[in-house]
Amino acid sequence: MANRAAIELATALGVGAISVLGVIEAAGYRGASSYMPLAVTGFAAALSAVWATQSALALSRGTGVRVTLDRGLLLRFAIIVAAVIGYVLAVTYVGFFTATLIMVPGLSFLIGYRNLPVALITSAGFCVVLYGVFRLLLSIPLPPETLLQALGL
Repeated sequence: MANRAAIELATALGVGAISVLGVIEAAGYRGASSYMPLAVTGFAAALSAVWATQSALALSRGTGVRVTLDRGLLLRFAIIVAAVIGYVLAVTYVGFFTATLIMVPGLSFLIGYRNLPVALITSAGFCVVLYGVFRLLLSIPLPPETLLQALGL
């Protein structure tokens, strides 16, 4: 049995640290390209601070609920965290679209969603819409992409 407030405090601090690293990274972007990442990561850092404060207060008051940690759920959580880290690395090396087309259906299947055709169609549709918006509508050049290079785009 573990104290839920303690788990939430540790998680909030971890998410807050990652958000602050995101703010630092986004601050290095030039011009208007920094606005959205700075806003999102700054908002995430602020929400993490509120969450950590609430959890710390609950912990100090002794009002944290005791929870039983299920090994299966912890394993599923670890798989999701590893998949997200792998996804971030894959975006760096093979590109956003290729990584998304592999990760979204794969992660969906790992967490129990068994309708693979729907997961594949949804992630492909999402990638097509993003490509259309950035490349065709906004005329923003996209970074090198393994899949797009293979298709000659």
